[in-house]
Amino acid sequence: MGRLIDREPPYEPETPLRLVVAGLSRTGTASLYLALQELGYTPWHMCEPIDDPSRMYNQWTEAMKCRFFGEGLPYDRKDFDKLRGPYDALLDIPACLFWDDFHELYPEAKIILTTRSADSWFKSIHSTIIPWLEKPLLKVLQHFDRKQLGPEMRMVKTAYKVICNNNYHSPKTKERYLQHNERVRNGVNSGRFLELRLGDGWEPLCEFLGVPVPDKPYPRVNNTNEFNQGAGEADAAMLAGIIKPWLAVLVPVVAAGLWFSFKS
Repeated sequence: MGRLIDREPPYEPETPLRLVVAGLSRTGTASLYLALQELGYTPWHMCEPIDDPSRMYNQWTEAMKCRFFGEGLPYDRKDFDKLRGPYDALLDIPACLFWDDFHELYPEAKIILTTRSADSWFKSIHSTIIPWLEKPLLKVLQHFDRKQLGPEMRMVKTAYKVICNNNYHSPKTKERYLQHNERVRNGVNSGRFLELRLGDGWEPLCEFLGVPVPDKPYPRVNNTNEFNQGAGEADAAMLAGIIKPWLAVLVPVVAAGLWFSFKS
């Protein structure tokens, strides 16, 4: 069976890929996503609302399986153009895992590595992403939601298989984080590279991109409480969407059963 991406029609992007953020999740990428919007970019991040999430999530998962696990022909520039569509900046997992492919395939794109200390990163993922992945209810519901939750969880789990072989709680995961950052530092041409540390703000970013500094504070979003609140609201909405069709069937059946029992 052919790749999912091969079923897509040919696509010529209107805008080039201008920027790739190679930092892993929980290194300030959500704030940078909003900052890039302010600077005129059209960035894609996991928090970006999209019309057909299953399409993009399944294709990212396929791209990872091809690139890192030998399950198909790795994506080339035309494939990535189909996948990214109109977005000219890519952030967060799993896009950050392809930083070296993007560095080679898009020589005009700049690379930003967002970083924080390994200890604070490890603590952050274990207060947000990892508990979400390990929720017993979601592990069951992912099999019923093929549009959003199922594809999203498969994509995130595949990304963390690349990052740490899904050994979320092992101290070696911090080593893998540091190794990822070092590979990026050593693998990108200096003229195309910026390391942006958590809390650096507008100045180094705008100087690197060659744009004026906005007259407003740098965005600060998606801390642990905000992440968990947003995840909880999304989970509740998803659960309601799964249950509602079943209720539409079950309620009339139960009502009819009660009516016949009273009649008899």
